[in-house]
Amino acid sequence: MQDKLISSASMDRVLGMLGGRDVTDQRLRDWCASADVIYAADCGADRVIGFGFKPIVVGDFDSFTSLDSSHGLRLEKSTDQSTTDCDKLLDLVENDGHQAVTLAGSEGDLPDHVLATYSSAQKSHLQVRIAYRRGIGWLVRPGVKLDVSCRRGQRVSLIPLDVCIGVQLSGVEWPLTGVTLAPSGALSVSNCSVETVITASLDSGCALLFLETPEVRW
Repeated sequence: MQDKLISSASMDRVLGMLGGRDVTDQRLRDWCASADVIYAADCGADRVIGFGFKPIVVGDFDSFTSLDSSHGLRLEKSTDQSTTDCDKLLDLVENDGHQAVTLAGSEGDLPDHVLATYSSAQKSHLQVRIAYRRGIGWLVRPGVKLDVSCRRGQRVSLIPLDVCIGVQLSGVEWPLTGVTLAPSGALSVSNCSVETVITASLDSGCALLFLETPEVRW
């Protein structure tokens, strides 16, 4: 079966804000200003609203402190404790008809939230990217060839989220061809881009392609 090709520049401009405080104020403002629509989960909405943006707010609202000043905002409350706020946000984005989302505020200082975000993203049918303090990560799924534009000399890592078979990675100093990566086995960390496009694909599994970059890019 031929791989479906996805360009890193072809994603919908949908931003999903989580509760982590890791992204700097200026970087988050830039992401918000360049988005066509913003979804925010619980306390993540407080920060976005504080910058003057109007997100769609989703979650159980246990940590959403701007509720009294949320007049005119779309509020989607769910008290389902079997799903995380990130699950709720991704489900709403998909139900609203979007195909892709960029998540911000995923790092913070709580490792359980960090790992849960990967789990939520992996379960979602969306094309998911994650905005970090020092770069951007893309989920790589089976049957999808991911092209990411970059500059030469940028740090690149491909981290398996489960066992990944038939991994291909090109445009880097140490390319991969048909290898197997696994959380308890081989990884590809701190590689380096040697071309202006990095291409990643795999036959099975799910991985995170990370590009270290200071730029906000869609």
